[in-house]
Amino acid sequence: MTGSPTPPPGLRVHHFDTTEEAYTQTQCSDDIRDGDVLVIGPEKVVGFLRAAWPVALTVRHGDLHTFTAPIGRIDGGKYADSARLAADQARQLDVALRDDHAPDAKPTARQIDDMIQVSAEAAARVSGDPEPENPDWKDALDRMTHANTFLCKHHPAWAAAAKAPKPVSTKGHAPRHTDHPDVIAALPALAGLRAAPLTNEHDMGDPSDTDLPVNGYAIEPRGHGLIAAYWLHRGLARRRDDHPDGPLLESVHARFVAAGWAVEPLYPTSVCVFAHRPQPIG
Repeated sequence: MTGSPTPPPGLRVHHFDTTEEAYTQTQCSDDIRDGDVLVIGPEKVVGFLRAAWPVALTVRHGDLHTFTAPIGRIDGGKYADSARLAADQARQLDVALRDDHAPDAKPTARQIDDMIQVSAEAAARVSGDPEPENPDWKDALDRMTHANTFLCKHHPAWAAAAKAPKPVSTKGHAPRHTDHPDVIAALPALAGLRAAPLTNEHDMGDPSDTDLPVNGYAIEPRGHGLIAAYWLHRGLARRRDDHPDGPLLESVHARFVAAGWAVEPLYPTSVCVFAHRPQPIG
């Protein structure tokens, strides 16, 4: 572990070989203070100490924690200087910060290549058997989400590929949501339940929809980790107090609770289940 020779007044930069070592040292070393920057070059991780929590600002985070909001909204902007110093250190490593922590920064070609590698590594983990209760699987999904967001903004070919035509119909969600990370995370929670085959044009609230009859669950992403899950009968979303299919919303609700999602209360007149995707500690 070494200190940076040119940090801003009051802040230091500490270098480590592994994120495990960085985490341990923040808990036992008096030399590392609140706001100090942590650089783990071999793992391409940069972050800082937030009170007692070592937190990464890079997509890769190893054993460090991650934030669930842009850095400017954390603790009223208390760590703005730490974030700027961390960004300087990340540029020296040619490692990009998560796009929600550096939304206006123009990445280098090497940083874009690194995000392509992150996306590929994370996708390989996520595309295996879904394990929504496994922290490693959830971390891989989080890395893939942020790497793809970064690449869609900064890599024109990647953005074009993301807009490629989707299948005519898919089960459990509209084709346009096939690659949405919140939908990918939600599907394992409902494994074994009937999935409604949907097109992009399906309107689950229109009795005249030509996709009738369609039966089963349907997931819609609502942004920021929130999904709405419906139960369809003959193509229409059913309220909890509709019979005989309405009570199946209870099964959908119970599945998300069991999978560790934060689920909003279900009422007799509810037409869907609102569930918030589990997030890393931050």
